Amino acid sequence: MSATFEQNAEFLALAAREAREEARRLLARIEIVIAGLTTKDPAAGLDLRRSAVEFLVAAGDAQGRRGDSHLSVVGRASADRAGEIEPMIVELLEGETGGMHVDAIFELLCEMGFEITKGNLSVKLHRMIKAGRLISTARGFYALSTMERARRQAV
Repeated sequence: MSATFEQNAEFLALAAREAREEARRLLARIEIVIAGLTTKDPAAGLDLRRSAVEFLVAAGDAQGRRGDSHLSVVGRASADRAGEIEPMIVELLEGETGGMHVDAIFELLCEMGFEITKGNLSVKLHRMIKAGRLISTARGFYALSTMERARRQAV
């Protein structure tokens, strides 16, 4: 049985969404690695960040020239990414046992292309605390709750 045009289009759209999600997860992990390197060697961290940005921009341009712009993760509209902030916050905090300050979280999210104000980020973080996903380790510092860590390890 051959697939219809609509089925093929749905499959391609699903594959593109999954590719974008995986790319975002990888970008978050790269950002965590770069942040860790920057704390130890700021010059090397900045150099790695520049190289990563140049690579991603070049990859996005190449996809646009081929007509595969729907697969690009570079330059996506912020409205499409609004629902992705909570999972990204969890990804950022996953590797930080002592937690991160709200300013550091804000800067990383802005560098990743999320458009959010510090006030809205604070509200989001407090809602995540109420939901049991995060804990406040000190004034302005947030970390994953033990429940969230256990849930992520189980997956």
